[in-house]
Amino acid sequence: MIYSKYGEYYDLIYGDKNHDGECKNLVSYFRKFSECKIKSILDVGCGTGNHAILFAEKGYSVVGIDSSEVMINQAKRKVERKGLPVEFFVQDMRKLSLGRKFDAVLCLFGTLGYLINDVEILAVLNRVKNHLEAGGLFVFDFWPAYAYAGRESWRSVGEIEKDETYAVRIMYGTFNPENQQVNLTIKCNIIEGRRLTDSFQEEHRIRTFALPELAHLLNEEGFKPLGFFKIDWQARTTYSLEKVDLHTTNVACVAKKR
Repeated sequence: MIYSKYGEYYDLIYGDKNHDGECKNLVSYFRKFSECKIKSILDVGCGTGNHAILFAEKGYSVVGIDSSEVMINQAKRKVERKGLPVEFFVQDMRKLSLGRKFDAVLCLFGTLGYLINDVEILAVLNRVKNHLEAGGLFVFDFWPAYAYAGRESWRSVGEIEKDETYAVRIMYGTFNPENQQVNLTIKCNIIEGRRLTDSFQEEHRIRTFALPELAHLLNEEGFKPLGFFKIDWQARTTYSLEKVDLHTTNVACVAKKR
């Protein structure tokens, strides 16, 4: 199961991710595109709660859901330590059901790509729409098909060290042009001191999208796409307002519930 072992070490592996900067960029989306003041946020695929917690510290009312119980348990422990009123639930986004509405729904870090077919995409868009106030914003990011179609296969190695724990992550990716999916093999070794304490492998399938394809799906489910924008995980402004180009490997979309 994905994000079981990987979920345990998520905060170690992504310890240098600029969550605070990303939240500030997302607030700039709220200010530019929302017709009313955003006060409540639903974070779909919230992981270990890093974005949700930062938004709560900024005064937003926040709820997070994720299908990984391992990650949700970590998120709950964090808010307990901080004394923050954030609610976290183990839920599959395809079956999202909270019985309340929000001013904005987020689905970040490629989470939408785990929906492999159009039936799943449309089901999630429908459930997101039903959890949004009239005119509410849906902000998500994804992998664009054009950026991966030319890469038959690739390999990357990442090394992370924190508090005397050392992680080596090796990722192997292949692109299947028949279904526009990336098959991703993630291998991790965890070393404490000089001793290998854990080693595991997970297989992830991630769908890539053409921009017009996503615009069509959004329109089908009652959303108005407001724009597609360049993401650069290494830049100070991660979620930008820059236009997408052929070098853009991650794309943000802002859509409004009609």
